[in-house]
Amino acid sequence: MRTGQLEGKVAVITGGSAGIGLATARRFVREGARVFVTGRRPAELASAVRDLGPDAVAVRGDASRVADLDRLYAAVAAAGCEAIDVLVVNAGGGPAGGFADVTEEQFDATSDLNFRGAYFTESSATDQLGREA
Repeated sequence: MRTGQLEGKVAVITGGSAGIGLATARRFVREGARVFVTGRRPAELASAVRDLGPDAVAVRGDASRVADLDRLYAAVAAAGCEAIDVLVVNAGGGPAGGFADVTEEQFDATSDLNFRGAYFTESSATDQLGREA
């Protein structure tokens, strides 16, 4: 059942193919939003969009890569959306294991996703859509 609180709104959720991001996407769709979700794993992303229904659009990408974020916002614009009403910077993660077990490469990948990715998710939205998201 749609509640209408987000009727006609556009939402973008990074990391929206699983977990908290997918739960958020479900809620937004239920409230009437058109939702764009991102994820790195094609199978999970396809499953999420099937679950979410026709008001969801999947854009495969890695939030730590600016080129992927640019493709995301280009997809939003190509769908005829002039603005993003809700931006959920949800993509994140890190290596499993203890502190001493983390390699330099794992640290860099985690930092790229959790800090750099969050920063450029917001800044790319502003650049692509010409206003603060």
